[in-house]
Amino acid sequence: MRSTLWSNSNTPCSGGFRRAGFTLIELLLAMAITGVVVTIMVQVFSSVLQDKRGGDLRLGLQQNLRTAMQMMAQDLRSAAFLHVWNQSPCASGQPCSTNNQIAIVILDGTSTGVDAPPGNSFTNSAETRVCDASLFNVGDLGLLYNGSQVELLEITQRQTNDSVCGTVPIDKLQHNTSKISGQWTAEAQIFKAEIATYSLQPDPINPSRTVLFRRAGLSTGGPRTGIVAFDVTGFKVSYGIAVNLNTPASKLIFYNTLEDAASAANGSAVKPADCASFTANPSTANKGTKVCYVGSMVRAVRVTLDGQTAVPLPNSGVPGTFSLTETVELRR
Repeated sequence: MRSTLWSNSNTPCSGGFRRAGFTLIELLLAMAITGVVVTIMVQVFSSVLQDKRGGDLRLGLQQNLRTAMQMMAQDLRSAAFLHVWNQSPCASGQPCSTNNQIAIVILDGTSTGVDAPPGNSFTNSAETRVCDASLFNVGDLGLLYNGSQVELLEITQRQTNDSVCGTVPIDKLQHNTSKISGQWTAEAQIFKAEIATYSLQPDPINPSRTVLFRRAGLSTGGPRTGIVAFDVTGFKVSYGIAVNLNTPASKLIFYNTLEDAASAANGSAVKPADCASFTANPSTANKGTKVCYVGSMVRAVRVTLDGQTAVPLPNSGVPGTFSLTETVELRR
């Protein structure tokens, strides 16, 4: 008997057709790989967001301090004549200059002569006769320059008449809270002034933190008084005077306080002809005895601001910090 071997590729084998697809193990492996990739992507995305958040916090702090420094530098560049004000004792926030606060004397160029004969004496006076009282308003601050005498006067009332010196009726400026005594000189004038005092004060919202505060005025806060920058943790000031006091353009030495500057100036072998000694308090300067206010000798002020972010940085868990220092030259 002859047998025949059939061979047909289209004929299914006894096991049936083989179906295409993934096994359970393959699916589990793919899911595991996908999970790892997704986890890594989430971690990377979270890290990017944290870096951005931290960068935004640092950038906000830097911009905050730079804006504050710019405002302070603008006031310093507007300072003239006395440059900085000081008084003793010096309480925090009061108009005086130390290593951690500064009171800047800003003049806008407005002034009037004192309408009084040179040589006339005045005692505990609450009013001053002037050539033109219309230049001042109630609440303004006047800087009296009377030879060696320098006083800050808060204008409480004005009497305006003809605005001409030496004629009747006479213009008057009243300063009931700033009474003065002395003797009038030929160069006596009153300048319109502003005292801007910068200092660190408690944050009104969070007293555990500090803010940089600008106070305008002498005894009470006037216009442009308020918070300059939040999250300021440090504020340092130093005062630069020339090594050679007769050559203002010579090298500067910076002192932490005006008292230190006055002490160094008093120890200098070379002094200006009209200054036998120096004082850190303008009210004790005396032209007759050649006692000069050292604040008028300041040629530059160096300011350092330190800041800290209000919340910790996401990646490090600690607050970010930033420090900014600028040296501002004053007008001569």
